[in-house]
Amino acid sequence: MATQAIPLPDNGHESIRGPQYTRREAVRAGLCTKEEYRIASTYYEYVVRHHRDAGVPRSEWEPQPVVGRQLSAPYVRDGQGLLATRLKNQADPALDAIDRLCDDVETTIDDLGRHPRDLSTPETNKVYGGHDAVDRVEELTDCVEADRAGGHRHHDRAPAWLRTISRVAPWAEALGFLAFLTYYLNVPIVSPWRDWMGWTFALILVVYVMLGQTWLVDHAARAHNHAREAQADGQKHHAETSRRHRLGYLLVTATIALGITAALIERGLDALGHAQTAVAVVMIMLAVTTGLLMPTLAFLGKALDGSKVSRERDALTDDLDEDREQYDELVEQAESDLAIARRLEREQVEKIMPAILGDVQKVVDEASAPYNFLRLQIGGLSSHVAVPSSAVEVATGSRPPLSNRIPGAEAVNLQPVIDRDRRLEALRVRLADVTLRLRQVRPHPWDHSAATSSLY
Repeated sequence: MATQAIPLPDNGHESIRGPQYTRREAVRAGLCTKEEYRIASTYYEYVVRHHRDAGVPRSEWEPQPVVGRQLSAPYVRDGQGLLATRLKNQADPALDAIDRLCDDVETTIDDLGRHPRDLSTPETNKVYGGHDAVDRVEELTDCVEADRAGGHRHHDRAPAWLRTISRVAPWAEALGFLAFLTYYLNVPIVSPWRDWMGWTFALILVVYVMLGQTWLVDHAARAHNHAREAQADGQKHHAETSRRHRLGYLLVTATIALGITAALIERGLDALGHAQTAVAVVMIMLAVTTGLLMPTLAFLGKALDGSKVSRERDALTDDLDEDREQYDELVEQAESDLAIARRLEREQVEKIMPAILGDVQKVVDEASAPYNFLRLQIGGLSSHVAVPSSAVEVATGSRPPLSNRIPGAEAVNLQPVIDRDRRLEALRVRLADVTLRLRQVRPHPWDHSAATSSLY
């Protein structure tokens, strides 16, 4: 390291016996570098003159503490600068990350306190608190199991595929009608000005399918479902009323559906003329599928879809499952953040800070090379350098002083390190508090394993 030596005052002009080695001899012998030779030469005459004038024995001509302090000063400054830079770039980001992770965990704990959230179902539109929802599911499950034990199966839900079809059936039916009108009746769907009458008929048909027939099928299915439930509950009067409603809706729906399907087939056959039989069969199948099969599947998907009790029970179960998954994810995230924070804390103690102090020590110790060569140039000195107890500055706090052990040399100021140590200790306390808060969070009242057998 290129370092500018600090010269000492020259209080004499008489000649002094020269050093042990010339620069060429010392560099060739590997005793020092040219820069180290220059630094040692800066202090050589001052040390020798001082001891000779004071009559100090030749074997005790050690460099004075002021020499050690001034020779080491540039290296100590470099070490202090390196310490500040490394603390800013390495130690502080880790401490900031631990602080942020603690903030994140505290936010997560607050979110956990809001679980389970309020829940509601479309069957009753009643809002349940999280714990009340769990109690409600248990109550509904007991009701379902009691009815099953009595031989009633009206709580059993329709297959998932049938319920899915019942939801998309109106759209599929409308698309089927559009395809039929476009390819078999040549209605210009995207060019209404070419056939306003045909296009208007297609629009009315599709709107009816999407709105009118869907409404009729839905009410018929609900009436059938309610009749099944009322019959199982012994409410014969309500069951009979629901059956009458179902019959009325189905008669209107079936009449219109059959009329539309028959009209489409008749128009289609007329439009096809003498087309091949296979083409006519495909046309008839498409008309029947869109006009009759889709409404039938839509009806079955709702009419046979369990009971109000089972649907409410399953809806609350699904919502509670989702809420529990969110809760578990939050707990997992909090534990992951705490684990990362603890790892960063260990790295700060075991890796980052020791590496920083080790590199600073190396910089400060670079002063030993010119200092030892200075002693070699003086000659006649012992190989051991005595370090008086007053020669180094004692660091405050729990950190030992960081010095090159040269007599008189100042130690690197470790107060910035001690400040980081204190901050890390405060973060340890905060980590312990946050960990304790996480352990004290109330467990989620819903247990996935508590869900009873499926009703699907």
